[in-house]
Amino acid sequence: MKLLISLLGAQSEAVARAIDLGKQLRGRGHALDYLGTFTQADMAEIQAQGASAIHQIGAEPYDALLVASLGGPDRLTQLARRMPTVLLVQESMLDLMSLKGDFVHWVSLFRAARGIVFMTEQQRDKVFASFITGLDTARIVTMGCGAPAEAFAPRAGKPKEFFGIAMSAPVVASKHQQDLISAGERLREFNLIFTFIGNNSQMASLPEGIRKIVERHPERYVFTGAKTGSETLQLLRDNDLYCHTSSDEGWSQAVINSAAIGLPLMLSEIDAFAGTWINGVNCLKFPIGKPDFLASSLRMLLQDDVLRASLGTAAQGTARRYSADRYTSVVTQLLESTKK
Repeated sequence: MKLLISLLGAQSEAVARAIDLGKQLRGRGHALDYLGTFTQADMAEIQAQGASAIHQIGAEPYDALLVASLGGPDRLTQLARRMPTVLLVQESMLDLMSLKGDFVHWVSLFRAARGIVFMTEQQRDKVFASFITGLDTARIVTMGCGAPAEAFAPRAGKPKEFFGIAMSAPVVASKHQQDLISAGERLREFNLIFTFIGNNSQMASLPEGIRKIVERHPERYVFTGAKTGSETLQLLRDNDLYCHTSSDEGWSQAVINSAAIGLPLMLSEIDAFAGTWINGVNCLKFPIGKPDFLASSLRMLLQDDVLRASLGTAAQGTARRYSADRYTSVVTQLLESTKK
């Protein structure tokens, strides 16, 4: 099959996930192109697949449309009328609620889709409760996308002079990077480097006091800017712990990738992390907006090698229940069903 993957309006994590999916699909004999606007680095990864990145389609023949980001609803609805469509719903709860502004287009698209893959049960239930009812449940799958195989590769043990704590998310208000920075200031007795991976064009959304801390200590609080999926994975592998302070998520690929690496996880108490991630078993959780609590939990982890190792091993075990290959199989089965 020749596939078109739409990434209109996609954030960096959705782009990285779709490019990884594209690699898997090409390995199964499918040809594909990507619809959207991409960074130079993402373009290089797309071209390395032998695929093209296009801004709009004309008369090009495609066998199916994969919608991997919910941007451009009017264009997608038109495309869905021309070819079989499968929706890969990756957006967070807030993003899903914002779809109500394009109610007519999204109802048409969800109803027209031959298959729908939700990342979490919370996503699925939010869509049903918010604005769409009566969908054929036989066409719906709930499946979190797993980590790529390279995430599970053993890491070389290298002595370091510092302890690395990573977070991967764009700098926007709902991600609460300021909580981790505030906690970091309470942990000055430790030699820590905090690496914030993701688009940082909205640094102005951080509180002024936090921005001043970052400006004074750029060696401690490192903001990398947007990275490709492979670059992000390498940065995560270079760290010792993963912390995610977001108040709003769909399915965080950075969390599942960090778990696959074997990093101990510190996660905010939100619905998206319920069920899969259990406090005290395969992660530690903390309330949003409570940097004192976060700092205390981090201090406990930093002082307890056994606890860090235990949580990292349990997180990796959880990550093994998911796989990029299994997710691709689900998508492939839905695509195959569109030919019937």
